[in-house]
Amino acid sequence: NVFAARRGGLDDVAKLLDFGLVKTTTGSDSLHLTQEGTITGSPLFMAPEQATGDGEPDARADIYALGCVAYFMLTGRPPFEGDKALKVLMAHANQPVTPPRELRPEIPIDLEEVVLRCLAKRPDERYPTVTALAEALRLCESWGRWTRADAAAWWATSGRDVVEPAEA
Repeated sequence: NVFAARRGGLDDVAKLLDFGLVKTTTGSDSLHLTQEGTITGSPLFMAPEQATGDGEPDARADIYALGCVAYFMLTGRPPFEGDKALKVLMAHANQPVTPPRELRPEIPIDLEEVVLRCLAKRPDERYPTVTALAEALRLCESWGRWTRADAAAWWATSGRDVVEPAEA
C-alpha cells in the first residue's frame, strides 16, 4: 500500500504500509491465513507472472507494481479494471495496456515510455532494478518540474478530498 500524505510540514510524502502478508509456520488450514499455492496481493497491481504463477516473482514484479501505481497517478485509473479479481489478473497476463497518453494526452511521451516499460508483460523487458528505473525517471524532460509549492497548492485544494489511496 502506498499512501500519499502530509508529514512534518512536507507535502507529497509517500508512506509504504503493510509490507505483505504474514504466513504462519504452524501448518494451519485456516481459510483466513495465506497458504502455499495461493495468490496474495492486490489484483489491480499484480505482475503477470504473479497472476499466472509462472516462475518465482522477483524485484521486477515490484517494478511492475510501481508501474501500476504510476499509471494510476497519471491517469486516475489502474491499468486494468474488471468486475472480478480473476478477470483483472488475466488482463494483466494477456491484454495490452492502454497507453496513458490515450487517456491523458498531456502526459509527456518520455514519462509514458518509462511507465509502459515498467508494465511490460515479460519481466526481462522491464527495468532490471529500481535504480535503473530511478535513472530513467531522472532522464525524463519533466523531472524536477513538480515543486514543493505545486504540492502544497494541490494539497490545499484537493488533498483533503482524497479518501481512497492507491494500493500496491
